[in-house]
Amino acid sequence: MNIKEKKEQLMDLISSNLTPLIDNDYVYLDLPYYNNLGDTLIWEGTKNFLKALRYRCLYATDMRFYVERNFSENVIILLQGGGNFGNLYREHADFRKKIISTYPRNKIIILPQSVFYNDSNLIQEDAVFYANYSNVIICARDEYSYHFLKQNFRNKILLVPDMAFFIDLNKYKIPKSGSKSLYLKRVDKEFSNINSLQIPSGVEVHDWPTIEYSIKKYYYIDKVFYPVKFLFWIFGKKYKKLVEDFKRDKFYRPSYVQIGIDFISQYSIVYTTRLHVLILSALLEKKIFLIDNTTGKLNSFYNTWLKDLDNIIVEQK
Repeated sequence: MNIKEKKEQLMDLISSNLTPLIDNDYVYLDLPYYNNLGDTLIWEGTKNFLKALRYRCLYATDMRFYVERNFSENVIILLQGGGNFGNLYREHADFRKKIISTYPRNKIIILPQSVFYNDSNLIQEDAVFYANYSNVIICARDEYSYHFLKQNFRNKILLVPDMAFFIDLNKYKIPKSGSKSLYLKRVDKEFSNINSLQIPSGVEVHDWPTIEYSIKKYYYIDKVFYPVKFLFWIFGKKYKKLVEDFKRDKFYRPSYVQIGIDFISQYSIVYTTRLHVLILSALLEKKIFLIDNTTGKLNSFYNTWLKDLDNIIVEQK
């Protein structure tokens, strides 16, 4: 199967699972106002998917700029997907719990997540919490996460591909492919150095550009918006935060996606320890060597959705 066919297949699966559930206006929370381009790719794909629906987005923000609002019980709450369901990035889990307990009668959909726990007490704590909220639907983005959630949680569990497959590359400039090779070596706690991979000489080693260094244009964007935020602050913090939401959505998000595309386009061969470098490289038709992370989510995602693509090679530990 080629990548065009695979993308259409996964988009159809996303649509068939989620479209019937989003049957009213919605809010979209826990957006990635930080420098991990992978989570921005999820955000981009999710927005493209939602645009095709007939319903309106009433509010969208991240957990730092969130302001509690009075929504009717018909409003659906969407929580950003990713790889933070479990105990690695607990601040996101705590934010989800805050939203769920604040809106116990609203339909809440946790968009596709990879699940990782290494603490049985935390599994039990979360399972007990979620058991009190039958209004919550949890989407797993790989078979391991799906079976884990089905075994431990009472909520409705769906198996849904990563939302980044809804990215429309036609909206962006796609540079001519370079001939270099990349080893995308993540620099966070998910990096695993237990593998048998021998990286060939001459391969460039990087993490996402937004993680490796500061990009000046965002400094200037923030400077431009500073007086606007100050002006709105006079009317209350709520309005100041709305300015941040606008800036992140209209400037940061599309710019980050383009940076990711420009970055991966330099290379013809990609060795990756990040899931969304795998996904973006596949969409850009690169030859990919997959190197799993500490949680096993890359192999699990590959085995669930991508093993019929010929341009991906799995490097075993």
